[in-house]
Amino acid sequence: MTKDLGPRVNLTMVGDWGTANFHTILGWISAHMRWRSAPLSKFTIRTGSAYRDSVEQVGRGEADLAITTPIHIGVSWARDGLHFYGGRAFPNLRTLGALPQDDRLTLAVRADTGITSFSDLREKRYPLRIATPTRDIDNLCSYVIDLVLRAHGIEPADLESWGGGFVEHENPRACIGTAIRGETQAVFNEAIMVSQWRELVETIPMRFLPIEPEAMRELTTTYGLRPAELEAGRLRNEQAIDCLDWSNWAIIVRDDMPDELAYRITSVMVEERAEFEARFRHMPVEQSPLTYPIQPERMPQGVDLALHPGAERYYREHGYL
Repeated sequence: MTKDLGPRVNLTMVGDWGTANFHTILGWISAHMRWRSAPLSKFTIRTGSAYRDSVEQVGRGEADLAITTPIHIGVSWARDGLHFYGGRAFPNLRTLGALPQDDRLTLAVRADTGITSFSDLREKRYPLRIATPTRDIDNLCSYVIDLVLRAHGIEPADLESWGGGFVEHENPRACIGTAIRGETQAVFNEAIMVSQWRELVETIPMRFLPIEPEAMRELTTTYGLRPAELEAGRLRNEQAIDCLDWSNWAIIVRDDMPDELAYRITSVMVEERAEFEARFRHMPVEQSPLTYPIQPERMPQGVDLALHPGAERYYREHGYL
C-alpha cells in the first residue's frame, strides 16, 4: 500500500551554530517531515545564534521556523519590540509549542578571589575576568547578563576599569573551558547541565553568587525575567542560589504559516518524540540538555506567544489541550 503523503514542502529553518541541540531538533523535524511529504520537498537548515538573528529571520519572513530560549522574555520581547528587541516588534510570531529543558543563568566565581556576593564585587572593585557568551547585538544571554550587573550597581565597563573584563565564546562548553584552564576567574552563563560545569566545580572551588533581593525585584518587575534557584548540591553549591530561569526551547513560526503545515510539524514533534528522547536517555536527566520525557500535554504551555492555530488544533484533537 502506498503511504498517503502530504503536499510538497519548502521549509527554511534556523538553528544554532551547527553542532548543538537546535540543529539536532531541526534535523529530527526535517527527517520526519520529509517522510511525510511529497517527493522533492526541500528542507533548509541555517546556522544562527538562536537569539536575535534567528528570531528576526522568522519575523521578517526570511525563514519559516526557528528555535529560541528562554520561552518567556526570549519571545515576548520580540513580539512586543521591547528591550533587547527594542525598535521593531514582531506581533506576527506564533509558537508550535516547547520542548523541555531545565536551565539557569548564573554567575560562578573562584573561591580564592574572596568574592562572595555582587556587593563584594562592586565594593572591592575586584579585577574579575568573566567568561560569558559573545557580547554582540545577536546575543540575548549577554544582554541579560548586563541587566543583572546593572541591577547590582555594576556597569559592564566598570569591570574593565577595575582591570578585569570579559572573555567571550558563543559555545558554553568553550566558554567554561577558559575558567577550567585558569584563563578566567568566573563564568556567567547558562547550559548548567553540560559536563564542563561539573568539571569546573570539581577542578576549582567555586562560589555561585545569588542575585540580591532588590536586584531580583528590578529584573522581574521591570523586565519580566523569571526568578529561579540553582538547587543545593546541583553544582557542589552548599545552598540554593537565587538566579534566573533560562528554561525550555520555543519552536517559533509566523501567523501566516499554513494551518496544515503547522499541524503536521506539531504532529512530528509529538508522535516522533521517542526517537528524539533516545538521543539523550544515555545521560542522567539532570545532566541532559533535554529534560526527558517529553510530555505532550505540557508542550503547548508556557511559551509567551500565542499558539499557531494549526498547532492548537492538533493539541486539542489529541486531548493535550
